[in-house]
Parts: sequence; C-alpha cells; structure tokens
Amino acid sequence: VLQHGQGPLRAERGLERCEKRVEGGGERGGAGRPRGPWKLGGPPRWYHTSEPPRPKSVDRWTEKRALFGVYDNIGILGNFQIHPKELIRGPKWLRGFRGNELQRCIRKMKMVGDNMFEDDYKNLTKRIKFLSKRFNRTGKHR
Repeated sequence: VLQHGQGPLRAERGLERCEKRVEGGGERGGAGRPRGPWKLGGPPRWYHTSEPPRPKSVDRWTEKRALFGVYDNIGILGNFQIHPKELIRGPKWLRGFRGNELQRCIRKMKMVGDNMFEDDYKNLTKRIKFLSKRFNRTGKHR
C-alpha cells in the first residue's frame, strides 16, 4: 500500500524495526556491546602488596603508664574513708566533675562566684548566657 513518492507506511516501518530487534541485528549490530571473558567491568586489577607495618616501639615505663591505677586500692587500704576524687589536685569546682561547658560554668559560678574579680565574674555570666541560648536552640537535650 505504497503511495506515489513515499516509502513504506508507518506501520510497516515499525514492523521492520521490531523484526530487526528480535533477530538481534538492528542498527547497532548486536544485542549490546561485546564483553571479554569477565562478567562485569574489565580485566581484574593487580594490587600492589607490601609488608605489613612494623610494630612501634613503645616506652612502657612513662610516668603516666607507671602510675596508672595507683589509687585503685585506696578504699581497701584506707578503710573506705577517702574517695579517689578527693586526691585530685586542681580547682575545687572541677574535682570529680563530668559534664559539658555550660554545666561547668554554672558550677563555677555557684562555688566561687562571690570570690571572683569583677571582670572575671562578668565574663563568666556572659559565657553562661551565650551557652544557655546555644544549648536551648540546638542539641539532643531539648
């Protein structure tokens, strides 16, 4: 059903394309790009292997390592009258303390705020104000 000056109709052209796809030929000449004997990608990569790193020589008798656990028996030897945190030297608001910066500043304000210089007290109140705004806005504790 050809008309003058035209090729095959649209439906016939579509059938030709389908037949080519089924045959595996088509415009590209095959059912995909040819691959080597490897399933995916290219040939296997050859990795450079070397010796494992040598163990580092560590000084086992540094002061920190030698005195580690020295106060563990203080309760047994001292009849449980003294706690190891009481042996810590440093500011009294930091002894045995665990927490974030805001909690530390509030603790310092309560313990030694009345004995601080005016400038230090002012800076501490500013820091507490800043940290409380920041902690109220963000974080997992909200």
